[in-house]
Amino acid sequence: MSPRAAARLESMGFTQVFDYVPGKQAWYEENELREGKATDEIWIGDVADGNIPTCGLKERIGELRDRVRADGRDTCVVINPQGIVLGLLKKSALEASPQSTAEEVMVSGPKTFRPNVTLQELLKSMRDHNIQTNSLVTTAEGRLLGVISRADAEATFAHEDTVEAAR
Repeated sequence: MSPRAAARLESMGFTQVFDYVPGKQAWYEENELREGKATDEIWIGDVADGNIPTCGLKERIGELRDRVRADGRDTCVVINPQGIVLGLLKKSALEASPQSTAEEVMVSGPKTFRPNVTLQELLKSMRDHNIQTNSLVTTAEGRLLGVISRADAEATFAHEDTVEAAR
């Protein structure tokens, strides 16, 4: 809300008034609730899988490998205690020496997408760049929300097209 609106609410006796400076776009980038026409789109924040393996910088590959594979995955997202994405351990990194740390073998600063990117936009980017793997979904501050695979994105998009055609 604007500073003027906040001041008016305070003058009416409201004691906890916040001036949300970043605006509507930032609200959407945090994957917050939407209304109006914004609900007509499928955003990747709506379909990203939040149940993904994560680890810290100092964790040993030998310990991570079994945990990641037990989850049926072949990648692990390296995060800090606040959930900010620092790196990505791909399948090849999980084959490194068991004594290596995640920090030593991770891909630093992996590409991420914001949750307010539409599924259609994500698929276009994946197709244009021939991306077959997972894409990370983070907030504007870099906090991990989840991951979406190209296969899942394609399947979700195809399902929505089928549902829409049936209407």
